[in-house]
Amino acid sequence: MKIKGKVVTGLGESGKFLAIDWVNRAVCEQFKFTPFCGTLNIDVEDPAIQRALKQRGSDRIASCEKGFCDALTYRGRINGRYECGVIIPLVPNYPEQILEIVAPVHLKDALSIRDGDEVELDLEV
Repeated sequence: MKIKGKVVTGLGESGKFLAIDWVNRAVCEQFKFTPFCGTLNIDVEDPAIQRALKQRGSDRIASCEKGFCDALTYRGRINGRYECGVIIPLVPNYPEQILEIVAPVHLKDALSIRDGDEVELDLEV
């Protein structure tokens, strides 16, 4: 599945989340790479995309601690250059037009992109 979206600034919380030992292990196991400690957020504009991914999703990271949520995951490639993973937190009121992307590199630097730039995901669904 090909998805286009624009890079947007997130809340700045993903680095702390990915630094938690059980989260980092689960992400490494799920995507087969050690993630950069942060996510790239993209706005896909159409909430139906995230809804469709949630309906098709079967791979997930299960929460190991109270106060954390499960998340659906998808493997893919961004801009045809870097393997990546999409993480969709299963929490109420999570913005349906946003996808969070993890990769083994800092994607903004590696792809020379910034907020407002368009990227393309090629997801395995």
